[in-house]
Amino acid sequence: MKKILFPILLLVGCGLPLLTACNTDRDDNPTLHEAETFVLESPEDNVYDLGAGQDTIVLNCVQPAYGFTAATTYSVQVSLNESFMDATEETEANYKTLSTTYTSTSIALKPAELNTAVVDLWKQANPESDAYIGTVTPVYFRLTALITGSELGSSVSNVVKVSQVKLGEVVSTIAPPEEMYLVGSSIGTAWATWKPMVSVNGLAGEFWSMVYFDAGAEFKFGKFEQDWNGYSKIQQFKDNAGAGLSDSGDNIKVSKGGWYIVYLVAEVNGEEDYQYTLSFYKPNVYVLGNTVGDWNYNDAYMFSVPEDKDGSFVSPALTATGEVRMCIKADTDWWRLEFTLKDGATIFYRENNAVNNGWTDLGAEYSLTANPGQKISLNFTEGTGSLN
Repeated sequence: MKKILFPILLLVGCGLPLLTACNTDRDDNPTLHEAETFVLESPEDNVYDLGAGQDTIVLNCVQPAYGFTAATTYSVQVSLNESFMDATEETEANYKTLSTTYTSTSIALKPAELNTAVVDLWKQANPESDAYIGTVTPVYFRLTALITGSELGSSVSNVVKVSQVKLGEVVSTIAPPEEMYLVGSSIGTAWATWKPMVSVNGLAGEFWSMVYFDAGAEFKFGKFEQDWNGYSKIQQFKDNAGAGLSDSGDNIKVSKGGWYIVYLVAEVNGEEDYQYTLSFYKPNVYVLGNTVGDWNYNDAYMFSVPEDKDGSFVSPALTATGEVRMCIKADTDWWRLEFTLKDGATIFYRENNAVNNGWTDLGAEYSLTANPGQKISLNFTEGTGSLN
């Protein structure tokens, strides 16, 4: 397949009436040849010790045959299997893409970054063991290429093997992020509102948020406002709610509109980077504790879910007098996902605020007491609620 590249200055110089005349294959208006693959040379087959950043593996390649010389950005993918698929099933992709990208055809890999990626793959293949330090394993490499600053020229190299890579201890100098934000087409003012996520109590680097998405909505996340880079470091999607999550360029697309719990886990990846797992859960909210006589997730005490962005979640009628305990449901302890109504009107999340078993040590305004027959309403869009 060929694509004709029209430099902007050339079009301006030619003018619209002369567009056809300008559409010729010259040095200043080259034809892009889509190169599906390119050559990655086999590296020297030594024993490479990645411990303490000792040995550097150098990969050399030949630029994809685009038909002209172009600035090219290379990404490195590593696997423990030559097929880059699951070793048993050979049906699932099983590799890591290193965070660092390169613009040279001679690529010196960072030992610590490579070590972290290979150790992660080794742990996946050996879930019953943590004895990875000093292990020697074959590692397979391939490169992907794009013309720098564009989505053109996508190409994948052949696979090469390094027979003996010795793993070292994974050491990090950074801590999991303490904040996380969402931004997107259905969040507040489209692509301008950065919605803070809720920290999961006692689990560093884990966050959640209750969000309404329009059908086909797109969004990103970041460690701070105006941080647009998180999406590229997602290692795994877990769609537990049938939302229809997909890759949409540099965004995450939600095919099916509605309310969802967005759950994000940020893990330290190497010395100075993170990788993310993004999960969607059904928007299940529960009352637990003395006001319903049950400390387990019981669907009899699950909130109704509104059909639109501005509607309220409403609890069943409470059955007894006591302190209200509320939470969402995800794959962790309920009390890590708990919240209350401050002064009976504003949703206040437990995060790492509440101490001991409840809210009373924070002050009376955080402890919500209810009576039989009362119901709780929650508006997650406005961050408000009521007890009536």
